[in-house]
Amino acid sequence: MNQTSPIRRVTIFCRNIEKSLRLYRDILGFTVIEEKTIQTQEFSKLMNIEDADAFVNICYLQSNDKEDGLIALFEVNSKEITMTKVEFKNSIEYGQSVIVLYTDQFDKIYKILKDKSYQFLIEPTIYHKTEDSSYVKAGRFKEMMFYDPDGQLIDLVQQDT
Repeated sequence: MNQTSPIRRVTIFCRNIEKSLRLYRDILGFTVIEEKTIQTQEFSKLMNIEDADAFVNICYLQSNDKEDGLIALFEVNSKEITMTKVEFKNSIEYGQSVIVLYTDQFDKIYKILKDKSYQFLIEPTIYHKTEDSSYVKAGRFKEMMFYDPDGQLIDLVQQDT
């Protein structure tokens, strides 16, 4: 028995919502389904912010008309939030999360990411999975990992069966 639903959405707290949209909407092809700004004490309390002037710009993004698996971009504007420097690590770290996306436009997306100087953890790699499993079928795979503007790791995969 499932205790929860599939992942409904991933929320990314971003420094600049327009810069993040240039990746998620313009390059990766997500569709904006809702945009709004919220400035309420109740919402600030949900984020543990006491700044009465705080507000949040929110953008919900969807892929393939699915209700699950949304990406939400939250740009929090508050004097209580410190703008930390984004660090692009050269290896994975314990506790780090990765958003995994499948595509049939792998080479096109890679070229755009390279042209726009995105930081890569793993450049495109080709490998062969020789046996089917219940989760992933055998086939030829292309895979790369890169960072979004806020240091969130994205794993992009193309499977050629």
